[in-house]
Amino acid sequence: MVMSRCLPGLVLVVCSLSGAFAAAAVSQAISLPDADGKEQVLGACTRCHGVDIIVAQPRSPDQWAEVVSIMVGQGAVLSDDEYSKIVAYLSANLAVEPPAQN
Repeated sequence: MVMSRCLPGLVLVVCSLSGAFAAAAVSQAISLPDADGKEQVLGACTRCHGVDIIVAQPRSPDQWAEVVSIMVGQGAVLSDDEYSKIVAYLSANLAVEPPAQN
């Protein structure tokens, strides 16, 4: 009797955890390019979201500066040096591809 009352809750917990682990696995499978500033990006940005969010939308250097500023406004704590390194890293490694020239 007790088991039949607990089973739906147990199933919900198992499903929730498996979904969380799957999302974490996808995020971990996506990696950032090795370059100066990568450690700062991993240390600061992945406190709140996965790498998948970072690489999902390439941006121009100005857009990256704006995004990082928004993140600081939402609570990311960065020194001026960390801010500069993160923006430089993202701009150099995850920038929008320029249009192809004919």
